[in-house]
Amino acid sequence: MAGSIASGLPAIVAWKQLQKTGDAAQEKWSKQTSIQQKIAYVKDVASKAKSVDDLLNNRRFMEFALSAYTLESEVDKKGLLKKVLMSDLGDQNSYANRMNDDRYRQIASTLRFKDFGVEGVKLPGVMDGLVARYIQNEFEKAQGQASPGLREAMYFKANAAKINSPWAILGDKVLREVVTTTLGIPKELAIQSVESQATALTKKIDIAKFKDPRFVETFIQRYLTQRDQETAQANGTGAGMYGGLLQLVGDGTNDMSGVLDLLQGLGTRRF
Repeated sequence: MAGSIASGLPAIVAWKQLQKTGDAAQEKWSKQTSIQQKIAYVKDVASKAKSVDDLLNNRRFMEFALSAYTLESEVDKKGLLKKVLMSDLGDQNSYANRMNDDRYRQIASTLRFKDFGVEGVKLPGVMDGLVARYIQNEFEKAQGQASPGLREAMYFKANAAKINSPWAILGDKVLREVVTTTLGIPKELAIQSVESQATALTKKIDIAKFKDPRFVETFIQRYLTQRDQETAQANGTGAGMYGGLLQLVGDGTNDMSGVLDLLQGLGTRRF
């Protein structure tokens, strides 16, 4: 797919490649005819909609809007989505505010259906913002399909600086996945009370460090290395032929071009 990294690269290598080409790669990816057609369709539907229900009942529009907030898997939950999107955000007991996942409140805040009805999506900047988020999420998804763990890493980098408490991690399934995997926290933690989960996190990590871009980069590389190891183990082959090459990646001081060319030449083989 245009603008995507080569399939089959170890996640840590693909990540380093993407850091060099990310903005340009996303821009190229977004110019695909299929992507531009989806954007044009959604803009047209939004401009012609006469009621909120016109949008809520249009599956293509909802898939697009939900994808902008990485909620596309929830598209069939029509009843819940209507209650969330029609929530009064000024009421702490409203559906959107009571959801554990903050992404619901975010999308409700963007569309403003409660305050402005269908005109909410027509307000200046709303559709442009929705499109930008859609492109970001779908681009990240494409990278993740090419190299497992990459989508989560990109999302984490974009949102790490917003983490101001353990609750911000626990309330976001992607942030939670990255942090707990990197820190080696067992998934069984989820069965404990949220207070116990928060305590376990703060014992393992100083939340304030996520404000430091250099720490975040190191954290992401640890996560992706862990994902590479898990993928290798799942395939029953270990680090294999990638082991020595990954050592060349090191701390980023080596010239990556030769390593990337060799890895890409291996085609779609994985570990």
